[in-house]
Amino acid sequence: MNSQSPIYSLKFTIAWIFIYVLLIIGLFQILNIFISIYLGLWILNLLIEIVERLFLRFGKRIITVEN
Repeated sequence: MNSQSPIYSLKFTIAWIFIYVLLIIGLFQILNIFISIYLGLWILNLLIEIVERLFLRFGKRIITVEN
């Protein structure tokens, strides 16, 4: 083993641990954004479905652009 190699230095090891931690935090934040977007759209779709069913139950017409 070459003890002069930078791979064996403590500073090098700590720097790479720090980089890995930053990568994990970044990926976790991106994952959180996509999960929150997915859940937000799912809840919005559920709300639209409930409103449509209530309108149909009470005989209201839903006015849309389409004929």
